[in-house]
Amino acid sequence: MGLISKLRSYILAGSLTLAPVFAADAYAQDIFIGRRGPTNAQLDGRISYSQSRNGTRTLANSMIFKYWDGDRFGKWGFVSLPYKFIDSPNGHNDGLGDISIGFGLRGRINNFHWFSYGALMLPTGDSEGIALGTGRYDKRMGLLTTYLTPDKKFEIDGLLEYKVVGENREGINLPNELKTGFIAGGEITDKIRFATGLTGLIRETNCLINSRSVIRYTSSRSLYFELVGDVGINSRNTTTGKSIGFQARYNF
Repeated sequence: MGLISKLRSYILAGSLTLAPVFAADAYAQDIFIGRRGPTNAQLDGRISYSQSRNGTRTLANSMIFKYWDGDRFGKWGFVSLPYKFIDSPNGHNDGLGDISIGFGLRGRINNFHWFSYGALMLPTGDSEGIALGTGRYDKRMGLLTTYLTPDKKFEIDGLLEYKVVGENREGINLPNELKTGFIAGGEITDKIRFATGLTGLIRETNCLINSRSVIRYTSSRSLYFELVGDVGINSRNTTTGKSIGFQARYNF
């Protein structure tokens, strides 16, 4: 608990020049989510802090490497390496989470951009006690889209993902999951974009709806930064929470 408290203090103190706090899921709804970067490779670093109503606090850091090619049609792939610090009423744990590897096709139809993908989540995180991972192999398939107006000043971004949940080490097979989301927004200045919308997660009779807001600052063609905030606004048979995160992406 001492370690995560110190890390939280450092991160929150360092973020005062950026925002009051930090947000969330490495695969969630985002600005330009369906559009490739200007180069063939991108390094995506993300750090987030979240807190649920049951008192569990999570500090997560993810490094994601992405590769893509083509303009109107091409392929792409990614590898995600997460590291987590979890502080719950039952104790503390930190370490590597579940690694994800994915690939798929991508393309562009005029101002409509899209990515399709299939991904495998590997049980590399500790799944005992205060779990850092799931202890199972999960398969994900999804579609990411971005529509831009001809002047590129306004956008609508969408996400649809289905997760096939595997059997864990105790032989338990949880229900599959459906994730959806959309945000809309656009250009505030030449370097700043803002978008906001909703995300949803459905697992059998459980569901969760969050509001999501994203602000992006483009430093150069190669480098940009984002602040992402999530607030749970409705749920059924699950708990809501809040998260805030910082993301930095470098194209090379």
